[in-house]
Amino acid sequence: MGRALLIIVIGVAALLSILKANMSSNSSQEVDNSVNFFKKNQARLVANSGIEVYLEKLRRDKDLTGHFEDNSLMGGKYDIDISGPDSALQIVSNSTFYGTTHRSFVLAKRTPVKMPTINSAMYINSTGLNLNLNGNMKIDGNDHNTDGSPGPNPSVPGVGLDSPADSAYFANNIKSKISNDILGQGGAPSIRSIPDTTDWLAITEALIFAADITVPSGTYSSEVTFGTPSEPKITYLNGDVHLSAGFEGDGIMIVNGNLEMDGNSKFRGIILVYKNSSIECNIEGSGGMYGGIILAGTNVNIRSTGNSSFFYSSQALANAQAKLKSSRFEIVDWWE
Repeated sequence: MGRALLIIVIGVAALLSILKANMSSNSSQEVDNSVNFFKKNQARLVANSGIEVYLEKLRRDKDLTGHFEDNSLMGGKYDIDISGPDSALQIVSNSTFYGTTHRSFVLAKRTPVKMPTINSAMYINSTGLNLNLNGNMKIDGNDHNTDGSPGPNPSVPGVGLDSPADSAYFANNIKSKISNDILGQGGAPSIRSIPDTTDWLAITEALIFAADITVPSGTYSSEVTFGTPSEPKITYLNGDVHLSAGFEGDGIMIVNGNLEMDGNSKFRGIILVYKNSSIECNIEGSGGMYGGIILAGTNVNIRSTGNSSFFYSSQALANAQAKLKSSRFEIVDWWE
């Protein structure tokens, strides 16, 4: 009996030892599995977050391309490779987190810039309008190339306003000399009512988001360039801006405030002057605008002296539409 009991005790002890060993082994394996799972998830998170980081860099630097190594993020490292045109942009992210690797691929395309519709050489959208036009001011809705030669497209109104009352006010409050120089659809003075339901705030905010150049308020007495025909830019003038020595540019220029221009200025594309309060567009000296100008605000005051010219140009608008880059992307595919 005693011997049997001893055998049972020894057997139970052995069984408990085996169970303990198995439990210890299982516990160790579970810990290893948990650690590996964490590493894999973290490596994946680093790779995907790296793509997000470089999409933001691409938003700010629209010409960014190439290979970027050894980026640190969340305790790991990642390399990024950016290649392809804006219509089929490929971003590859390779990450490492404590010896565990992960690769993510993204195919994206840059969305086009949403251009404001241009229906006249100068469009005015305002509940309050004041005019003080002097000098030799020409507003021409006949299509022009940017070298001044005739363009291929039909004419648009020289001045477009959003109500018949505003167009009548404009026609009745300009001097005959200037009236004869407002050319375009229907002959001089080419002043027409063009009803418009555009959300100018939304258009402006989208363009500001995509701006290549931001200029703070102030007076700029040296010549400045806001884009070229081969590389037009979206320029944001944030505040009241006085360009006193002339400027040259291509693309879209957004002015959130009052704009004063003097000197021999030339711009090809769209000038959008927007503000919820009043806008004073003061133009002095000789200058040329090819494309279209939009004045949208609660009150618009236009003062002009000198030899200012505003020419509708489908060529300038088409060049801006084709070459400007937005800051927004559409993710076409994402795989890992």
